[in-house]
Order: sequence, then structure tokens, then C-alpha cells
Amino acid sequence: MQNEKIKVTKKYSAFSYKAGNSFLHRCPAWIKLLCIPALNIMFLCLPIYFALGLIVVQFVIACVLRFSLREQFTDLKPVLYYAAFVLLMDLIMCLGSGKMNFAEVFSWNNQKESVFLLVKIYCVLQSASLVFKTSTSLELRDGIWTIEKAVRKIFHLKEKNLITNTISLFLNFIPMVSKIWDQSVRAWIARGGKKGIKMYLKLLPVLFFVGMKKAYNSARALQIRD
Repeated sequence: MQNEKIKVTKKYSAFSYKAGNSFLHRCPAWIKLLCIPALNIMFLCLPIYFALGLIVVQFVIACVLRFSLREQFTDLKPVLYYAAFVLLMDLIMCLGSGKMNFAEVFSWNNQKESVFLLVKIYCVLQSASLVFKTSTSLELRDGIWTIEKAVRKIFHLKEKNLITNTISLFLNFIPMVSKIWDQSVRAWIARGGKKGIKMYLKLLPVLFFVGMKKAYNSARALQIRD
């Protein structure tokens, strides 16, 4: 049990900040928030080999920044879940129609577009992982406010943009949810619980209510700061 506890405490939280002194760590958050999403939108519209090239580049950057393969895999697991969901839907459609066989449904011609989409989603998640790993929550929030101030100055807007605050909450909520879940799993295993369906049934309501409370507190903090 003691060894099991040690393993759990070392578990990596998805999209969590990792301290460092690299160029990306020192780069202002507002630049990363402007450049990286724009880069991904461009690569989503370009042919698939551009996305494949960016995946290789981002993987090399992550390795240079000393992000372990396990950390990278943890951030990119949602792609596997989405792929499993797509395959499940195709299987259900195949069984429901009764006209198509498995070879036809899962052939390259039918699955090509889905595979290309998964590759591009993988590319986007890689970029998001680099942003969250090299920027703290405070840096991301300040970066969004910096962008907001520039937009207000350019367009001569007096009122603060509610959308900007919403984006700030959303960006900070992603790593927060992962942290809440990891803490819940640690507590569950420390109390002798085992991983399985029962754990998810017990912990998902905890994740929901604790997440809602933290989101409310963050929203209140933004209102007070404004």
C-alpha cells in the first residue's frame, strides 16, 4: 500500500504547469495565446502533411524542454478517447444498418477523413499542452487581460469585455479539473479504494460539485478584481 501511495503522488496532472527557464517559459503569455491558436487554425485548414510536420516539431520542442513521454501522453489521451468514440459509433452504425460489413466500414476510404481529423486534433492538443506547461494560471489570465486592453484601446471601447473574462475562466478551468480529479483519485486509493467502475461512479459527482464551487469562486474573484 505504501508503494502504491508513492506511485500515485508522482502521477502527472494533465495540462499542469511545469517550472522551467526556457524561451517558451520566458515568452509573454499574450504572445503564446495569440500565435499558437492562430498557427493551429492555419494548420487545420492546410493539407494533412502540414499538421504531421507540426506534430514532429512540437514533439521535438517538448523533448528539448524535458517534458517526459508520460507527461506528453497524459495531455494527449483525449485523442484516444475521441478515436474510441468514433470507432464505437461506426460499429453501432454497421450493426444497425445490417447492409455494411466490417471490412467496408473500417476501410481506409471510409476512415480516411476521421484519421486526418484525429491527427489535426492531436496537433492542437500538443500546442495547448505547450501553452499550459510553460504558463502559470496567473500568467494566462494576465495575458488575456493584456490582449483585452489592446483591443479596447484600438477600438476605443470603455467597457470591459465579458467574453475575455469567460475565456480566462475557461483556460484556467482546464488544468484545474485535471488537478481536482487527480487529488480525488489519490484520496480514493489512500483510503483503500481500487480503480474501477465504482471509483468513477463515486468520484465523478465529487468532481462536478468541487469543480462548480471552484469555478464560482474564480468568477467571484474576477468580479471583485474588476
